[in-house]
Amino acid sequence: MCISRVYIEGFKRFTKFELELNQTFNILIGDNETGKSSILEAIGLVLSGQHDGRLLQFGTDPYLFNRAMVAEFFAKRQKGEQAPPPRILIEAYLRPSGGDPDMARLRGTNNTKGEDCPGLALTVEVDSGYVDALKEYASDESNPAVLPVEYFKVTWRSFAGDSITLKKLPFRVSRIDTALARTYRGPNKYLSQVVNDALAEDMQRDLSLQYKKLRYSFSQEPGVKAINDFLEKQGNPATRKRLTIQVDMSSRASWDSAIAPHLDDVPFEYAGMGEQCRVQLRLAIAGAERSQVLLIEEPENHLSHSNLNILLEDIRNDCLNRQVIITTHSGFVLNKLGVDNLRLLSYDGQPVTLSSLALDTKNYFMKLPGYDTLRLILSKRCILVEGPSDELIVQRAYKDMYGRLPIEDGVDVISIDALAFNRFLEIAALLNLDVRVVTDNDGDITALKKKYAPYLAKGSSKIRILYDPDESCSTLEPQLLKANSLDVLNTILGTNYASEEAMLKHMKGNKTDCALKMFETTCNWTTPGYIADAIK
Repeated sequence: MCISRVYIEGFKRFTKFELELNQTFNILIGDNETGKSSILEAIGLVLSGQHDGRLLQFGTDPYLFNRAMVAEFFAKRQKGEQAPPPRILIEAYLRPSGGDPDMARLRGTNNTKGEDCPGLALTVEVDSGYVDALKEYASDESNPAVLPVEYFKVTWRSFAGDSITLKKLPFRVSRIDTALARTYRGPNKYLSQVVNDALAEDMQRDLSLQYKKLRYSFSQEPGVKAINDFLEKQGNPATRKRLTIQVDMSSRASWDSAIAPHLDDVPFEYAGMGEQCRVQLRLAIAGAERSQVLLIEEPENHLSHSNLNILLEDIRNDCLNRQVIITTHSGFVLNKLGVDNLRLLSYDGQPVTLSSLALDTKNYFMKLPGYDTLRLILSKRCILVEGPSDELIVQRAYKDMYGRLPIEDGVDVISIDALAFNRFLEIAALLNLDVRVVTDNDGDITALKKKYAPYLAKGSSKIRILYDPDESCSTLEPQLLKANSLDVLNTILGTNYASEEAMLKHMKGNKTDCALKMFETTCNWTTPGYIADAIK
C-alpha cells in the first residue's frame, strides 16, 4: 500500500492543495512557511486520525483551520453576508497491492474527484445541530475571530463511505522528527518539589545519596544484568556503541527521575546531538516495521556530512518496500535520494516536480551529491560561475552596482564545475528559474555556442548565457586586465609590474588570492562587460 495523491482543503496554510506522490521516496522542498511540515501533519492525520499523539475527535485545535478562510468567514458574517463555515478536508488516495481484501473495503467514489479507488478522508466541519449557533457567534463583533471548535465534529471514513477506526486499518503510518524528540518523566514533578522544599539541606543530601545507592543496586540485579548481556550479544544496527538499560546516575537525576538509555555508560541525553539524532531516527525506523508510510522531518539535523551519508544509505536500504515522505533543507539529501523525487513547494500554486529530467542527469547528481542543487532551486535568481575567483568578482561587482551583496536580494551566486552547468540548466529550464551563467569563452566561441545552443535562442527561457566574444581574452584574468589599467591592478594587488604580460602571469598563478584582493579593496575598478550584464 502507498499513497498516490493527497488532497488538502482548509488545513493550516492550504486552501486547496493537491500533491502527487511516488511509491518510494518523496522529498518535499521549499522555503520556510511553504507548508512542508503541514503536509506531513495532514498525511499523518488522514492515515491515523491523530494529531500530536491523540485522536483529533477528542481535541480539535482552532488553529488547524486555514486562517484566511476563517477571517473571511467572520468578516462576511459581521457584515450580514452569507458565508459557508470553514472546514478541513484531507483525502489520501491509495494505490493498493493487487487482490488485497482489506484495501478493497476502503474502495469507493466518496472523494472530491469521484474516483473509484481505495482511500481515506478526514473532515472537520460544523455539526449540523450547531450551524445557527456558529453563525450567531461569528456575527457578534464582541467575540474573538477564533472558531469555537466545540461546534465542530470530526468524521473519518473510507472512500466506501464507512466510518474508520485504527483497528480497521490494514496499514500504519509513522512520523519521525528528531528535532522534536520529547522526554517523558513518570513521577509528579510538583510533588517532588514540595518534598524537597520541606526537607532540610542535610536531609536532601541523605535522600539523594540513598537514592543513588538504590539506583546503583538496581543495575546489579541479576535480572537487569541478564537483560544488558542479551542486548550486548544482540547488537544494534543504530550505533556501534554499547546500548544498555541503566538508571541515570548523573547529578540531574533526582529521586523522581526515570530510567534512561545509555550509550557506552553515558546517559543518552549527554551524547552528541548528531549521535542522538542518528540513533533516534534509526531506532524509530526499526520500530516502525509495520508502518507502510514513513514521514521524516529534516533527517539532516545535527549530522556531519559523513554521518548524514550513512543515515541516508540506511534509509534507502531499510525503506525499499515502504513509502517515505521527507522534508529537508539539505541539497545533499535531495541529490542522494534522487532529484527526480523532488516536490518543490512555493507560497502559491501547486508543487513542481523534476520527474522528466534525463536519466543521466538524475544519476549524475546521485553519484556526485555534493552539488548544492537546493540553492539553485530555492533562489529568486541565480548566477552560476566557474570557480571561487569568478564568484568573488561577481559578488563585488554586484555590491558596487547596488550597494549590497547579492544574497541580500535573494540572488545566489553558486560556484560549480563548468562541466555541471548543463546539468543545472536542465533543472532550471524545467522549473522556469531565472538563471545567469557567467562563463569563460575558452578561446572557442563556436564550441561555446554549440554547448549552450538551447539557451542562446532568443526568448527560449529565463536562462541567459553571458560571455565575452573576444577569444584573445579567454578567461577571467585577461578580461579583468582588459577592463582595467595596469596601474589600477598594481595598486589593488600590491604589485609593481611594468608589463601586462607579467601582470597576467601573476594573476593566473594566484587566481583566488587576486580575486580576494579585488573583492576587499576600497579602490574602484571596472567590471568586465559580460559580468556587468549578468548582474543587471
